[in-house]
Amino acid sequence: MADMEALARKHWLGDAAKWSDDVAARVLKHVVAAGGEMRPRVQQLERQQYLERYVWPHYDRARESPAAALTLLLVANEKQQQGLESSLWTLFSANSARFDQLFDDSVALLLRAIDGTADADAGLVRLAVVQFLIVCFGALEVDVVRAACLRLVGVSVWYHLLESRRERELAQWPQVRRLWRHASRRWTAGKRATAEEAARLCRERDVIARLVWDAADGDSVYVEKVVELLVDLGSQLPTRRFVGVLLDDMQAAELLAPRVAPELARRLRACVAFPVSDVGGQPLAPEAARAAWYRRAAELQLAAYKLGHGGESEEELGSGGESNKELESSGDADELATLWAGSAGLLGSTSEFTAVLQRLSEPALRALAAAVNVRLANPRGQFERALVERLLAARYAHFEPGPMGVYPDEQLLYGRAVTAADAFGRDGALYAGLPLPKLGLQYLSVLDYLQRWFALLRVEMGGAVRTDLDAAVTRMQPCARDDDANAVGFAGWTRMALPISALAVVDVQRARVGEHQPSRVRADLSVDLSGFAESLRAEWAEVRVHDVLVLAQVRADGSVARVRGCTVDARLDAQGSVVEQFDGSADRGFRVALDPEQYARDATADPDVYAALNVVMRRRAAENNFTPALETVRALAAAPPELPVWLRPIFLGYGDPAAAVPRLFGAEVNLGDTFVSADHAQASFAQYAGVEVAGEFAEGATCVVAYPEDTGGVVRVTASSGDPAWVASDVQAPRRNALAFTPAQVHAIASAQREGLTLVVGPPGTGKTDVAVQLVSALYHAQPGETILLVTHSNQALNQLFAKIVALDIEPRHLLRLGHGEAELDADERFSRAGRIESFLDRRLELLAQVARLAASLDVPGEFGDSCASARFFLVAHVRVRWEAYRRGQQDVFPFERFFEAELGRPLFPPGCDAAAVASGCYAHLERMFDELAAVQPFELLRGSAERSRYLLARQARIVAMTCTHAAMRQEELARAGVRFSTVVVEEAAQMLDIEAFVPLTLAPALKRLVLIGDHNQLPPVVQSPGLRAFARMEQSLFARLVRLGVPYVELDRQARARPEIAALYRFRYRGLGDLQPHVAQGAFAQPNPGFKHAFQFVNVGQQQQGESEPTPHFFQNLAEAEFVVAVFRYMCAQGYDARRVALLAAYNGQRMLLLDVLRRRCPELPMPRVSTVDQFQGQQADYVLLSLVRTRRVGHLRDLRRLTVALSRARLGLYVFGCRALLDSCFELQPVMAELLRNGDALTLVPEGHQSQPVIVDDVDSMAAVL
Repeated sequence: MADMEALARKHWLGDAAKWSDDVAARVLKHVVAAGGEMRPRVQQLERQQYLERYVWPHYDRARESPAAALTLLLVANEKQQQGLESSLWTLFSANSARFDQLFDDSVALLLRAIDGTADADAGLVRLAVVQFLIVCFGALEVDVVRAACLRLVGVSVWYHLLESRRERELAQWPQVRRLWRHASRRWTAGKRATAEEAARLCRERDVIARLVWDAADGDSVYVEKVVELLVDLGSQLPTRRFVGVLLDDMQAAELLAPRVAPELARRLRACVAFPVSDVGGQPLAPEAARAAWYRRAAELQLAAYKLGHGGESEEELGSGGESNKELESSGDADELATLWAGSAGLLGSTSEFTAVLQRLSEPALRALAAAVNVRLANPRGQFERALVERLLAARYAHFEPGPMGVYPDEQLLYGRAVTAADAFGRDGALYAGLPLPKLGLQYLSVLDYLQRWFALLRVEMGGAVRTDLDAAVTRMQPCARDDDANAVGFAGWTRMALPISALAVVDVQRARVGEHQPSRVRADLSVDLSGFAESLRAEWAEVRVHDVLVLAQVRADGSVARVRGCTVDARLDAQGSVVEQFDGSADRGFRVALDPEQYARDATADPDVYAALNVVMRRRAAENNFTPALETVRALAAAPPELPVWLRPIFLGYGDPAAAVPRLFGAEVNLGDTFVSADHAQASFAQYAGVEVAGEFAEGATCVVAYPEDTGGVVRVTASSGDPAWVASDVQAPRRNALAFTPAQVHAIASAQREGLTLVVGPPGTGKTDVAVQLVSALYHAQPGETILLVTHSNQALNQLFAKIVALDIEPRHLLRLGHGEAELDADERFSRAGRIESFLDRRLELLAQVARLAASLDVPGEFGDSCASARFFLVAHVRVRWEAYRRGQQDVFPFERFFEAELGRPLFPPGCDAAAVASGCYAHLERMFDELAAVQPFELLRGSAERSRYLLARQARIVAMTCTHAAMRQEELARAGVRFSTVVVEEAAQMLDIEAFVPLTLAPALKRLVLIGDHNQLPPVVQSPGLRAFARMEQSLFARLVRLGVPYVELDRQARARPEIAALYRFRYRGLGDLQPHVAQGAFAQPNPGFKHAFQFVNVGQQQQGESEPTPHFFQNLAEAEFVVAVFRYMCAQGYDARRVALLAAYNGQRMLLLDVLRRRCPELPMPRVSTVDQFQGQQADYVLLSLVRTRRVGHLRDLRRLTVALSRARLGLYVFGCRALLDSCFELQPVMAELLRNGDALTLVPEGHQSQPVIVDDVDSMAAVL
């Protein structure tokens, strides 16, 4: 390692790097040196910027060196594995011609390695190039990458199809035949192609097929990477179009299956067999897929018939009549008759079909295979008989999808998928792989999308459950019992798990028609809580109906033999009777629902499994919602929802990215009360040639904007005051918008009013929440017959958003907040389902009382305030009659004057008022009152809470708010209630998993508008498993995916959170992010930070003392930084800062805990500031932030600029960053940030006596102590 440091400093880390083939050879020799793992040495090269500063700038010369090309690929692959693709593609995109050359050189290098003519290690070359191809095919949104990759998967790959298969495909797709003819003419040098170009085209034509043939004889690691590449190619329509046919024709899955794990073979089989038209790209309905299979079966039966009978022509038989006679004399005719005369279902049974094939003679077997276009050889020789049998049987096998269970079992928890995903990247393997689907940019269909997500969610659930179960088993200390060596006892205990006293299956109901598993299976389990503390008994008493429990069979050695899941159906007392609440008895039980499908499998394979289960484990409520979420995704996969025609292509990743985006040019948009004044409206369209404002622009005016056909036209804003201004308005004063939105915010609000997909990127402090609130308000008023679904990731964000909506001019009866977080909502009213129903009934009484007072003021006898029906009769028979008489001049006195004067407590018509306007306003108020009564009437008629709740959801609520987790858990219930949303608005969209943003869309089958608001430049969704995060790309949100696909978005461009100099630290991450003036130049922003020379500063702690430490894996701490940060906090308190306005942030949780410990030791007398990790603090802010970066050896996850953006954007007035300058300076990705951070030096500069005093330079903890 030290030698490489010296080599790097000498040859490329200096000012002028010079290329040397000898240096490249030495670098490669170092990387592949014997002993130890290779990846740490590749990582060292990557940290030393070998790619950016040496080999890539000199690639025109370096490409002649095999050593340089190979090391370049190794480093590029490593950057992708560390999640640094964006910097990689930025580097390559800057010189597209050079990247094109690199890609072609890589393909040529791979083919030489396959041929055995590579100058470097052939095994390493093959592995590195295949991994590089995987990386490239995962980034097709990058123009230079897409152009290079698609050349490998064009129609030319059909050169390797069997000729009969190729002719059949070309006959089916005439437009492809033209492409084929054009491509095939250029493989030979001539007037259509130079010799060099023809050679390149042949390489591109051959590489996929040769990879498959080569991998059939390769080592397991190489074959797994080839399988991963093939699955990636088959998972996107642009790459599958021609390659899918090739893989099916070559039967790649069966060729490679013996050399990979069964899970990987299943992944490739599932990919090739997926029901989609490879060339056309259309998903196949189950009926169409079945019909295609029966056509193939009929072809085989016809071939079997012809082979078993004489008399046909040689052209029909393929092998001639003489061959047929040989088949008849050999006794093969009987076996062939079994195929052609029997049911086609025999072909779908792999075991039965294989048995028939095994009884055929070898000539008959090969003749049958050839007749149905099954290959008998590859370029390396003839296939053995066993392989031919397997290929022929596989061609007609019905592919069964993977496990669809929603409960954990031992195969999931302790299988390769979960264990390898949790250990991914930690075993030192150069290129680790997983038997899991990936989440890319594109999907074959909605079914494909849902199946991939179900598989990954199931693995995520398995990893979480296994972690909890292993911890519980460890604490329970299983051991052999003294009285029975075969029984298991427990010497320890844990709060989350208990030994099972007894478990018995008590209810197995018969299967439904067409199903094989029982319709329901229930069991009774009991536990003994005697000997446990009362607090633990109370915790187990909180286990509720519908909670999920985990059942396990634990052996005496601590291993787990069996795992099953269940859902609580009821609580049982000691006698087995169902009870609502547990009594004080220590014996308690639960009636639980088991998985019927799992039970059916167990009944056949292991009927005693349930009697052997001896541990029951509960999980915390926040972590125990996996079963309903999985059930939702499984149900959607069973009947994939139809997305709106305008959304489906871009959701799946195809078509014009801008096709679904609303077009404002030439449109007329109702923006409600978005503008606070005529001047505000005038200033909101500066990009247009002119703005005309017309109409009465009073406070709170409703505005309609007519956009021109292009920016060279004039925007016309027409304002109207809405309801007449009447003196009775203080009976129900409207609440109006008071924010002067920026032009970008106005554009986002306007776009959201139009039908289609609107993406809003909100950098830190740019008012994403205010934009969401206003666009919801504008939609509510402009589209009175439509409903809006509002979704966020967290309860905190949802409550903040909902509270602002409540404060606007929106009728509370139209608002509904679902989920447990409603209890924390800061509002005067309750907006839960129960709260809304109660509010409706209370409001009914208030309105009926007003009706009674109105009737009394009109001297109309009768009990019109008794019910909504009688009130409606009163409206029609009396109120409207009197109003019409007054309106037509038949009555001089306003008939409702007495009523309104009594309500207001003052005269209705003061001198000088517009009596007609006042009267009209009053009558409008009465109509609204009776309309509200009409809306309340169903709650008077419906008596059951369930019926009232369904009516509330389906008919009354117009703005429904919930978290994405609640939507996933309650999707089926909400759909059954008849909820049909027209608009879905998703806030925090960049922090949601893709599937979490998708599920709410299934509640809007007639969706008109989808608004996604977020920031893909900040932290993505949280995924704990490193394999799911890095390999499966599970952390990619729908928002980020659409941005990557190139969907146009509106970016808010004025921040009002931070001082301009602090915002400059992350401004480079956005396009044109400015500051909201004069807001950021007034008040506290205009004042310096007391005691500090600068508003922000980087403080170089360096390698003071021991630098970073790691007491346990991934638990990073840095004592020197912690002491320094706490010392600065103490200094701030001495300067008079309010501790509540200060946040201490750490890049790692270990440092957060260390900061808390140092705070308690050093300043117990001071108020505690907020202490958090960067990740946990996303979405929050503080006036002053002290940030500890912790690491001194490796940069770690701060290389992810999204995390650094969050870290630097939390502070409003002061930001002080503590870290190791030498380490951060060496990081290529952080150089733009470090250049800004170091503008004020790297030593803390204080002015304890005021800004006019002499500055004090503080460069370590000791000098800080002197200041204190």
